[in-house]
Amino acid sequence: MKNHKIEEKEYLDCFLKTAIGKSWYEKHNIIKIEETESPDFIFEANDGKKIGLEITQFIIESKHGKAMQALATTGNKLCQYSLNKHKLPISIIIDKYDRRIHEARTKAQFLEVCYNPGFIDRFDEKEIKAQIEPIIDDNIDKLKNFPRLIKPWIKINDEYLCFSISGFPDINGKYECFVNNECFSLENPFASLQKIIDKKNQKYDNFKKHCDECYLLVCKPGVSKGNYCHFTDKIQSHKFTSKFRNSFLYDVDDYTAIELKSL
Repeated sequence: MKNHKIEEKEYLDCFLKTAIGKSWYEKHNIIKIEETESPDFIFEANDGKKIGLEITQFIIESKHGKAMQALATTGNKLCQYSLNKHKLPISIIIDKYDRRIHEARTKAQFLEVCYNPGFIDRFDEKEIKAQIEPIIDDNIDKLKNFPRLIKPWIKINDEYLCFSISGFPDINGKYECFVNNECFSLENPFASLQKIIDKKNQKYDNFKKHCDECYLLVCKPGVSKGNYCHFTDKIQSHKFTSKFRNSFLYDVDDYTAIELKSL
């Protein structure tokens, strides 16, 4: 599992690589960055001004997302198990066999598959680990030598899960677990985003005790983190209630950032 501060630092680095992030950094003539807690980072400008940046994550809640996140957490623990016991980093992709796709015969069944894709099942972590850990133990040589891939199936609660376990990193160069799941994406969840901003608004006065001015960076992970939502161009004109000097939204999948308008 990724350390919270490490993740915040990654978000900051990515934001500062965007056009708006570079502009913001250069405008303030930053000479020093300090990791703090309240806010998350304090930048020192060449004129001595202290500029705070609070970072938060925006993930829309959904049953599909929670199911995906829970299974990914278990998968990441298996990655850590392999690293701890065998000194072998692995990446994992988990797929759930959807019997509805193959068993659908009536119109109603086909519509159910089309309009309710993916899964919301929660699987017992102990049972998964009890089945997969011995498989990892017994296949260390296969994972160390080309093609460095095994694809075992396990049965949990009369459902089947396929674990693609590899000795190579994933497409992002990381040794982590990815879970394939599907869900309709919620368009323009402005109210939910405002709630995230409101939580930080409540802490704004405390942030200001440690800096001269404070900014907010909201990071939106993609579907790989179970975040089934997206924003259209309407977000460019929508106005949010924010106490911060400026608020930014960084899209993790698109590597883009925008400044959010405020009332």
